[in-house]
Amino acid sequence: MNAETVFIGQNVARIAVIVLVIAATASLLYFNANATQLLKKTLLPQPYLDRMLKYQLLTLGVAGLVLLATYLAGPDSFRHFFGFGQISAPVTPVKAIGLNPGPGETWKQVGLNFAVVITAVTAVFMYLNAFRGNSIAREHLRFLPWVVILALTNSFVEEMVTRFAVVSSLDSLLKPTFVYLTSAAIFGLVHYFGTPGGVPGVLMAGFLGWFAAKSIGETGGFFWAWLIHFLQDVVIFAGLFFVNL
Repeated sequence: MNAETVFIGQNVARIAVIVLVIAATASLLYFNANATQLLKKTLLPQPYLDRMLKYQLLTLGVAGLVLLATYLAGPDSFRHFFGFGQISAPVTPVKAIGLNPGPGETWKQVGLNFAVVITAVTAVFMYLNAFRGNSIAREHLRFLPWVVILALTNSFVEEMVTRFAVVSSLDSLLKPTFVYLTSAAIFGLVHYFGTPGGVPGVLMAGFLGWFAAKSIGETGGFFWAWLIHFLQDVVIFAGLFFVNL
């Protein structure tokens, strides 16, 4: 087997991972709708929390499968990106959207700023579209730890499937700009049926997907991507929990 054949085989494997990522992303919608039917045994006494926990367990399995395929397709790229990376790495400016770091500003400053801004925007959106007019019952406050736990697992699953696997698999195959846009498209489109949903959900999730993929590509790790996504999920899950409990 010559070097050219090996190279082509590796590229085909990496592209196959992207196909798997698309299928896995679509499966998240299926598991969200059918988690209770697929795992019939009651895990938690509260029905809504029970369904959410079952969904997380199923999708952690999906993430594990995607991570395994990503590693097999490109072990070097996998090892390069699988970790927190260089948190204070330089930021490549994108002046078209106002991402123009000042002298000395790195991903540490930009990541923190975007985390605050994006979380605030998500909180306003959730208040206007889900939580306004509802109140938090005192007895439901005991479920707050579940909000954090499930936000942590959900953000990990979605980052590994729609972000890390895409960046790792397309590393060296496409220019970084197209890698980030691929992740944005996959993550954004699936949110048409998610929360937030519709066109606003696609735009918000698409931008978050692009920004998170860019952070992985430029820092060599998923620290900022996971943290920012986790904060969004805390806000979203808190709103949904206290409306549905």
